[in-house]
Amino acid sequence: MTDIEERNRHIAEQRRAFYSADFNPHHTPENMPPPDARLAAAAEYAAFQLGQINRKLDRFIAAAERLAGSQPDPRPFSQIKAEREANRKG
Repeated sequence: MTDIEERNRHIAEQRRAFYSADFNPHHTPENMPPPDARLAAAAEYAAFQLGQINRKLDRFIAAAERLAGSQPDPRPFSQIKAEREANRKG
């Protein structure tokens, strides 16, 4: 692996770690970057988090669709339960 590839891999790992953690800009009054740089960092973080949410929702929806496909009765459970109880009584 070349130095450039190693450097790029290291930067990618640092960014992944930064974006995966809770947002904390680590600014103090002495080292405050300009507003446009702060806004850009916050927007990048928000975009990463939205992408993560979107991927998790896609997996959740796929699992729900698989589960719904495995259940032949689409009626609410409360309706099914009420019908079973009525059948036992009468």
